[in-house]
Amino acid sequence: MIKAGVLVLASCGTALACDTQGSRLISDDVDAQKAYVSIADIPLAQPFSMQVKVCDPAVAKRVRVDAIMPAHQHGMNYRPEVTGMGDGLFAVDGMLFHMPGMWEVRVTIDFDDKSVAYTHAVSVQ
Repeated sequence: MIKAGVLVLASCGTALACDTQGSRLISDDVDAQKAYVSIADIPLAQPFSMQVKVCDPAVAKRVRVDAIMPAHQHGMNYRPEVTGMGDGLFAVDGMLFHMPGMWEVRVTIDFDDKSVAYTHAVSVQ
């Protein structure tokens, strides 16, 4: 059984305002557009889906998603599939955190002239 909608990310540009309820995602690029995350329960060792919302879809060309466990220096055993749904919404299927502990979700958004990487720590029990 695949659970859906447990993690929603939003990358917010200046042209459009997104719902900014949640924690700010972190980017090393100080000029990057703001991004926010809202997290519900994430199942352990079960596939789940999430969505990424880019607030200015005209400048977002591609979204990539991955996750790692920094303490163990390894990532997920599976590669998630990201599908553009239109209007800046991307579906991410095939996420699976196979171990309990601290995970770091990494979202990379390719804009017109650069790629911006965002991270967010997630505790999975």
